[in-house]
Amino acid sequence: MTYGDYIRPLTNAVNTRFNVDGLSRMKKIYCKCGCIIGLDSSQMKLKLKLGKELECTQCRNARISKDIDELNMHFSGETADSEW
Repeated sequence: MTYGDYIRPLTNAVNTRFNVDGLSRMKKIYCKCGCIIGLDSSQMKLKLKLGKELECTQCRNARISKDIDELNMHFSGETADSEW
């Protein structure tokens, strides 16, 4: 066998990770923290339509964590000024 026998043409190129239909819908977003992320254009349009801020996953997780902490404080009867 020669080297040419091992080379196969890409007949199934549609299924490779370099040619995915969804990649053309990705838009680059500049987050408030300075991070540049790729976001699906339909997801971006929906968030903007709902009046939500476009943010990276780290900023989103930090915001959700802060919201959960505030809710826990509210329902436990603590105030934001109280210390341990």
